[in-house]
Amino acid sequence: MKKLAVLPISLGCVFVVATSQAIDLKQSKLTQVVNDVQIISAADQKQKNAAINDIFAMPDILRTGAASRAELVAEDQTVTRVGANTIFSFDPANRTIDLKQGSLLFHAPHGKGGGTIHTGSATASVLGTTLIIVSTANGGFKVIALEGRVEVKFLNGLKQKLDPGQMTFVLPGANQLAPVVIFRLDELTQNSLLVKGFQSPLDSLPLIQHQINQQEKLISSGGLGKTDLVVGDGASGSQVEVLDINTIQHGQQDHNNQPQPPVVPPTPPPPTPNLKAAENADATINVSSLTDASIPTPPDHVYLSQFSLDNIPFFNGRTFAGFVARNIFINTLGSEPGIKPAVVPNIPTPSSLAIDLSEYAGLSTFDMVAVNNLNIEGSVSFKGLPTVNNLELIAGGQFVISPGVTVDANVNTFSWRSPAAISLDNDTVENLNKDLAFNSASGISIMDNSTVMAAGKVTAMSGNNITLDSSLLGGTSAFLTSLGGSITLDNSTIDTSAFTILFAPISISILDNTVISSDFVTLNATGPSTITIDNSVIDGKSSIVANSVNDINITGGAPSEESHSSHPHFPVPAISALNVNPNSGSITLSTVSGSINIDHTTIATHFLTLNSGDGILLDGAGNLNTFVTSVNGATANLTARGTVALNNADFSPFATVNIAANTINLYNVHFNGLVNLKSALGYWYNGFKPGAVNDLGFVYYDGLLVDVPNFTTGQLPNTGITVGALNPTPLVNLTRLGHPRGL
Repeated sequence: MKKLAVLPISLGCVFVVATSQAIDLKQSKLTQVVNDVQIISAADQKQKNAAINDIFAMPDILRTGAASRAELVAEDQTVTRVGANTIFSFDPANRTIDLKQGSLLFHAPHGKGGGTIHTGSATASVLGTTLIIVSTANGGFKVIALEGRVEVKFLNGLKQKLDPGQMTFVLPGANQLAPVVIFRLDELTQNSLLVKGFQSPLDSLPLIQHQINQQEKLISSGGLGKTDLVVGDGASGSQVEVLDINTIQHGQQDHNNQPQPPVVPPTPPPPTPNLKAAENADATINVSSLTDASIPTPPDHVYLSQFSLDNIPFFNGRTFAGFVARNIFINTLGSEPGIKPAVVPNIPTPSSLAIDLSEYAGLSTFDMVAVNNLNIEGSVSFKGLPTVNNLELIAGGQFVISPGVTVDANVNTFSWRSPAAISLDNDTVENLNKDLAFNSASGISIMDNSTVMAAGKVTAMSGNNITLDSSLLGGTSAFLTSLGGSITLDNSTIDTSAFTILFAPISISILDNTVISSDFVTLNATGPSTITIDNSVIDGKSSIVANSVNDINITGGAPSEESHSSHPHFPVPAISALNVNPNSGSITLSTVSGSINIDHTTIATHFLTLNSGDGILLDGAGNLNTFVTSVNGATANLTARGTVALNNADFSPFATVNIAANTINLYNVHFNGLVNLKSALGYWYNGFKPGAVNDLGFVYYDGLLVDVPNFTTGQLPNTGITVGALNPTPLVNLTRLGHPRGL
């Protein structure tokens, strides 16, 4: 007969990561809020009290206080119930749910459950329908099955399956199986606030009740017997900590006077260092071990319990575990701490230092925390962490990086975070395994032949400006976000295989021989801003999208003496270029209220779309803009509220050209295929008239000069050009028409 354990009511700290492709929890709605529940913005760390129907959008943080809890429901009806004293967040990059403390019940619709659970020193994937996860003091966690089949899969490939009413432990290191314990489903269900502590009943409660009934039948028939033992938090590969309720209440024997198994005492946690002492002392790291006496000790700077930097608002809501000191100096051999070797005569630059972090492999994220400044004076490699773990460099003051150093790691995400500006000067930062992330409340500058390279994505988020000057950024994708400033790329290269995305509220400037090469390129000027591309190349392969509230200006170099040639195809020596696949790629430029000005620029695309809230000017300034594209179905669509002015522009490779504006001005333009021109007045005019399609000279169709009388409408004779009126006909904005060959 199987013995039945009693599950303790208290649910401890939990950390959950959901990565199943069947579930997308990037956004959930708060359906119930009890007591103190707050949402903390990941962008600026501002917090607000959560309310019912609030949208919890990733990667923000949800935090609950004592005697508090919350329920969130995703679009696919996945239910996440979060208990008291919880910190809950989600990383959309690899779709990870991060519940750093507190308790969690997870219920997903049939066939959609699953995820990876991670605590301080244990990681395992869990697949199930309704389950509870409880972290343990030693860094592992419990998995508790309420209904449906639950499967636990360890990183080394081991698997453990649980039926309803069974639980097991994922031990620190997560490389061995632990015993499976049968517990009383009815007692847990009646006493757990995660199950019964909300107004709306859990959708799976009837299924849980069915499992309770089945379990009670087994107990009544003698198939299961009660032990009156409570499962604790301690476990090993062969033992589980238990507490005898009858011993606690009545003595050393149960009511049948049967001796009970001895209680296995929990392993006491290792002594922790004095956090305040560590935060108030500087540390110099010139050796591979962080516990080497030369750092120096005392105090002990390795602090593995979670702590926070409460006096620094930028880190509000974040907790850390790892190495902590007031100021950290790394690789200062040959110089005094804090003095850059490059500016001290006769002092050599330190050689590269390898710091071994393998003894901290149990921490999912290892933090190097400087309460004030983090100084790197010579090259350093961080070694030994598993590639699924994260490494964060934290500067409560600022990073001070000597010129010419290399800093690299081989981890899941290598992060740099500081409220102050982050600056690289002729430096190299690499993550040889996956992602790199920079986060500053001030600005980010990558200057003077610096290199930022990741095997995965590179993310830079700044409260102010982001500048890339004479430097290289590479990876699978790049996300550069300025929350309150501009993004400037000057004589630099961004080379990514998948995406390059730039967001800024003030301006985006791509200048002086900058090259962006990626499959998809997006430039999004989110505020009252402009986009400027000057003598640079964007090679988007599949797609280029640029959106701006104000102007988009794309400008190349000065024309050569050959620029007066009447031939539509001739070399332009100094130009900007927008390039995608001419057989299938697309380029889309849009403004809300500004104009689109393209000068001395080649465009290679299959689908060209220009949407302007003001006007469009394509002006070769004596040169022809060459639109090199496939003629098989290629399409160009130009729409403006004011004037579309085409000067020295070759549209002959396009099979279809659609232009709609109050006024259309054409000078030295080449067409072929189907051309639809719609203006306010809807007729052809040889000269300049506001609201007309104006032939200002040298308009060609299929290589022949277009020659039709004034006021012609409909299809022009011997061409594929059709002229018509806008519907409805807009008012002609005379103040925006300007010079006949401009805007």
